Amino acid sequence: MGRRLSLLAALLVLGGCAAARPAAILEDAVIAGEAVWSGEVRIRGIVTVKKGGRLTILPGTRVVFEKLDRDGDGIGDGELLVEGALVAKGRPGEPILFTSGADRPARADWKFIYLDFAREGVLEQVVAEYAYSGIQVHFCAASITDSVFRHNVDGVRFSTARVEVAGNRIHDNTHGIRYEERRGSGRVHHNDIVGNDVGIFVVTRAEDRTSIEENNVTGNLRYNVKMGLDQAGDVTFPRTWWGTVDPAEIAGTFFDKTFDPALGRVRAPEPLAAPVAIDTWRHAQGGSGI
Repeated sequence: MGRRLSLLAALLVLGGCAAARPAAILEDAVIAGEAVWSGEVRIRGIVTVKKGGRLTILPGTRVVFEKLDRDGDGIGDGELLVEGALVAKGRPGEPILFTSGADRPARADWKFIYLDFAREGVLEQVVAEYAYSGIQVHFCAASITDSVFRHNVDGVRFSTARVEVAGNRIHDNTHGIRYEERRGSGRVHHNDIVGNDVGIFVVTRAEDRTSIEENNVTGNLRYNVKMGLDQAGDVTFPRTWWGTVDPAEIAGTFFDKTFDPALGRVRAPEPLAAPVAIDTWRHAQGGSGI
């Protein structure tokens, strides 16, 4: 069978004994029913979870996207496209890893985990690295918690969605969080958004409906917050740790109306005097929920 396995054969491998088994290899596969991944899964191309399908990924699983660029656009073509349900829940000491299979991994080696009109999306205790987008959520609800997004172009990206993004470490990406509201909403809280080129990129059509507060947004190389070219409305990030409480210093880390009068303004009321302890978010918020 070489490097190709049918989906049925792959699932048999995934459901078998965990001792010293080879990695399962999926190439442009479709999941239409129930599937469970464990061990190491190598993806070449696109794996699609159809509307009636459900993919559960067990703690400690490694999902490795082989570097493949069929259209030559410089972005890897490997992706996990979810139209049905995805439940990826790691646990302390056994996170679920989504990564590049390249010998020398780099940003955009693979494309993304993409939730598109998905029935269910739960990511907890995962690590997503070396992607174009660690996770994208569109036209659905999703919970993304206690995870790490690093070395991606976009760490977490969403549009027209209802999301909770909490307890995550989002660092060393081009954009830590990139979003377009487009009448979506959600809660982004208790995250470390540090050491990215841009911490939060408000691309367009944000109406200040998404609650983004009680995060650590500091040490981002270009801007802590950047407004996109068509973002004319103001956005508000209250009760945030910016690395300082000085209003002028805080404002100096924003790209907004100060630089371009066509843009809205980034408002930062009630800045915090110390970093947020992101590991306490469940206790502080009384549990998760979107």
